[in-house]
Amino acid sequence: MLMRLYRSVWVLAGVPILISLAGCERLKAVAGALEKKETAKADVPTVQGNFSRNQISDITSADFPGFISRKDALVIVDFHADWCGPCRMLGPVLEKAAEAHPAVVYLGKVNVDQAPDLAAAQGVSGIPDVRIFKNGREVDRFVGFPGEKQVLQKIAELSKGITPTAATTPVAKTPAEPPIQPFQKDWMPPGMRRQQSAAP
Repeated sequence: MLMRLYRSVWVLAGVPILISLAGCERLKAVAGALEKKETAKADVPTVQGNFSRNQISDITSADFPGFISRKDALVIVDFHADWCGPCRMLGPVLEKAAEAHPAVVYLGKVNVDQAPDLAAAQGVSGIPDVRIFKNGREVDRFVGFPGEKQVLQKIAELSKGITPTAATTPVAKTPAEPPIQPFQKDWMPPGMRRQQSAAP
């Protein structure tokens, strides 16, 4: 009788559960809905609008749309590889430019060996390949390493007029509050008298 009624054992949150034949279809429907929800969640970019307060970040395919759509900022995406000589020369220059413009210039680094799908989707055919965005729209790009001076000038020129928003500016520290003082009680309830201490 037990074998006929309970033919399926499912594990839910690590706990084995006996499922009757009548409940199997419902459980399969719920499990399918949860699986679809998790799949849909994986396809959504992990960020939107303001990627993070870090000015220099490694980004993935999922991060890319949110990273480039940052508002009130100049966003640079550097497609590079560890084995690429010009990439190793350009990387520190881009980092220097980002650090020179706090809360204005953001640098996203994409290693083409670790994210080949993103590089292919963006049409990267040679590295280093640098794309520059304002409010999600590409405003400039270059391939190769044109030289430190040219890169720094280009970024300084493109970042003119951008003022950091409250969401991206570092929060100023407020002065410390004075310590709480104990309440001084100098009244007595009605009918009570203070005890006089005896003189030594």
